[in-house]
Amino acid sequence: MYKLIAFLICLTLPIGASAQQATQMLNGLRAEQGLGPVKPSSKLEQAAMAHARDMARKGFFAHVGSDGSRPMQRAKRKGYRPCMIAENIAKGQRSLTEVMGGWAKSSGHRKNMLLPQIKEYGLVRYEGDIWVMVLGSTSC
Repeated sequence: MYKLIAFLICLTLPIGASAQQATQMLNGLRAEQGLGPVKPSSKLEQAAMAHARDMARKGFFAHVGSDGSRPMQRAKRKGYRPCMIAENIAKGQRSLTEVMGGWAKSSGHRKNMLLPQIKEYGLVRYEGDIWVMVLGSTSC
């Protein structure tokens, strides 16, 4: 049981980085644009993990899940009551710095991270270097 819990924790936190580093990097990007900070959300992290696991197990890479689900549906399944949801996915990046840098340079991914309405996020790295970030807000 303890080995399973430790394994899940390793998959949830970005390998080679801490959740605190992810928050600092995301909030640093937002601060550069005059935007307020976001905080980690366990429910959004669970939604990100479910999608990363689905992509890894079913061998696909897309924002639509193998069951046809979209990011909003996946967040709701984990008990998050979103007003707004955005999702970034990546594959192959070996570090938090690499994935965050890539997203910051990509107009669509950057736009998601800089949405003014976003208040929370969940980020995971799964087997095969599959990264999923779900950003959300429960108030509009």
